[in-house]
Amino acid sequence: MADERLTTTDRFRKGLDEFLGTTGAGLEEVVNTKAFGDILSQVTGNLVAVSRISGETLDLVIRNARLAGRKDVAELGRQLGRTEDKLEAVLALVEDLQSDLRAAREENAALRGEAAENPAPARKSTARKSSTED
Repeated sequence: MADERLTTTDRFRKGLDEFLGTTGAGLEEVVNTKAFGDILSQVTGNLVAVSRISGETLDLVIRNARLAGRKDVAELGRQLGRTEDKLEAVLALVEDLQSDLRAAREENAALRGEAAENPAPARKSTARKSSTED
């Protein structure tokens, strides 16, 4: 009856404690050997190698499927950054040119206003004599 009220976690812990109680001494002997350390290091090395190979294989599959891979996306990001920098420089130049143009138009308008207030005397038309008239 007491086991029915135990949660799954409690039952798992109880089973694990019983297992380790009966096999704990034997497992400690195995873990303390040099062979276990060697096997553990080989398994770890193999897992790292398999992980690397699977990553390279996935990159190859993506490249062969003509999809953008990590390297392609990173390169596009760098190119986009350079393009944005150039665009910002062009925008700054355009803004400078607009302010220069605005200033020149204001200056021209001011000069036209002065010319309308103070008309210049009419110039005499001087006709040049052609060299054939001599």
